[in-house]
Amino acid sequence: MTNSIMNLEALSSIKNPSMLYKPVWEYISYDAYKKPVLPARENVRNGMISLRDWIHPVSKLSNLRRRDLQRIPPYLLNRVAPTPELRQMVDALDIKLNGWQQRQSNNAVQLVIGPPGSEVEAVVTELALANDWQVVGAPTPKEILNRGEKWLQRLNSESLTPMVLPQLGKCYLRHQDGLTLMSRLVDWLQTTKRRCLIACDSWAWAYLVKALQIDVMLPSPMTLAPFDAHRCQFWLPKLASRIHKDRFIFREMSHGELIFPMADRYTQDMVHLSQNDDLYGDWVGLSYFVRQLSAHGRGVHSLIWTTWRQCLQINEDRNLGENARSKKSKDEKYTIWVKPLSKLELPFVPTPVGTDECFILHSLLIHGGMSVDLLAELLPLSYNEVRRILHFFREANLLEKTITGWQVSLLGYPAVRQFLAHEGYLVDGF
Repeated sequence: MTNSIMNLEALSSIKNPSMLYKPVWEYISYDAYKKPVLPARENVRNGMISLRDWIHPVSKLSNLRRRDLQRIPPYLLNRVAPTPELRQMVDALDIKLNGWQQRQSNNAVQLVIGPPGSEVEAVVTELALANDWQVVGAPTPKEILNRGEKWLQRLNSESLTPMVLPQLGKCYLRHQDGLTLMSRLVDWLQTTKRRCLIACDSWAWAYLVKALQIDVMLPSPMTLAPFDAHRCQFWLPKLASRIHKDRFIFREMSHGELIFPMADRYTQDMVHLSQNDDLYGDWVGLSYFVRQLSAHGRGVHSLIWTTWRQCLQINEDRNLGENARSKKSKDEKYTIWVKPLSKLELPFVPTPVGTDECFILHSLLIHGGMSVDLLAELLPLSYNEVRRILHFFREANLLEKTITGWQVSLLGYPAVRQFLAHEGYLVDGF
């Protein structure tokens, strides 16, 4: 099922492993971003493989009935698929901005765009704190609707220290008075000599391009390179080794084959490279599952990670949590079974859904989340109607409530985006 692009003998003949690998975390031009797409022929191929496995089941699973598998418990899930660290994204952005930091760039303004779940706000904030740069918080909704005079005055500083604005998408509202402050901010950015690092959510960026043609007035943005299948093929097993190094192997539930057949080779190469950062190689063949996972997650690492965690299962007869902590040989590996995406119960947009519901979903995305009060103020809906719709979508696992308000959940995001695109609403470029 998984074929190597390069012959294994050819790989072993390469003396320097560094020639095989590239950084997983890398910032590229926004225009260069290409969402992973599942080739059409892979759908046919997967269907034929499924038929083959149904007629002639793989012997590896002969002693393991599917009903013996269960959802991986939370304490073990956090070891097998821990939360991705922010550090490597910060380091990658630091490298990308090296020339700008050394004043070798002609553009005073640098812009970073990220889709939901990309943590772009946290990344630029962390970089700013590490370098003691000034961080400017977003204006309040009231300030936005009142033209934001005092907030704009905070930008007028003679300091040579770079300024960081982590939430450009929070500097406007979809309202008749909600774009004045943003227009004045863009005017200031076009004339300032001060170095400015700005982060913006991809949905807000799409709206501002449509409403203000902001892409013409600001420098071309950058974004995190998409997590295609090649990156996922190396990143996910590396993530599983963060706490328990090389203790887990992953097999597809439907036929028992390894998800990551090159994991051992990767581990050996990392020892020779003394490399702590995540690296990947585009020379290895890919399983249908990894291609499908990266395409479903639209190349966004956090969406892929969230869906990946939903796929993981264990044999209920084995207490992996206790075994992983103690007596077993350090060379023994534990099998994690991976459920195909087609078998997952992923969120979907329920019916009936009318214009009011669509307005709320779209407003939450282009504003990066909102409170009930603000939604009721901006939309022609009553407070109670807004609250009813929000809870309707939360029951469908499409929305979640946070400290700052409501937002589309990571697990529900692919379904919401697909639905809004199908209904003809403005969507982001990711």
